[in-house]
Amino acid sequence: MPQLLWVIDMADFWNSLKLMGLGMLGILVVMALIMAIIAVLNAVTKPKEKGGGPSSK
Repeated sequence: MPQLLWVIDMADFWNSLKLMGLGMLGILVVMALIMAIIAVLNAVTKPKEKGGGPSSK
């Protein structure tokens, strides 16, 4: 009877999927945080418009 090169333990497989999902969730959270920080910095450091009304360009 041929012997398998590896044996897949399903509990370890599901645990590895959970760990991979947590890692991807962490990456998503960090990316969203960076995007939010950039948006806040853009809003805070936006140059102020000179002039009074909509007719000035």
